Amino acid sequence: MKKKNDGFTLSELLVVVAIIGVLVAISVPIFSQQLHKARVATDWANVRSYYSQLQYDFMETETVKDEYLNEWGKPGLTSFQLTGHTVKLKAGCLWVSPEDNNGGYNLLYTCNAYHGKCQLMLPED
Repeated sequence: MKKKNDGFTLSELLVVVAIIGVLVAISVPIFSQQLHKARVATDWANVRSYYSQLQYDFMETETVKDEYLNEWGKPGLTSFQLTGHTVKLKAGCLWVSPEDNNGGYNLLYTCNAYHGKCQLMLPED
């Protein structure tokens, strides 16, 4: 007589749970890295828009305004006004200094991870 098998054994279930655990452990760092990249890309787009706004203001007034400056050595900006709205940076900080050669502004953005891969310098060389 054959015994009827109605389910899974405990060992089969433990193997499946272990496989799922390994897959989750592999995917969490990858997901975290992609999330960081998306936040940095959003910040870069906002910083470029802010740079355009500052340069436009400089071309109109032909002066560098001190209220925009936040030079290196001070804590970086984590938010700024862009076309009447406050933009909060998601993954980094921004420094603004006067440009030496042609006038205008230099902007430096770095992410909070401090790994050097997420830097943006405007104007670009």
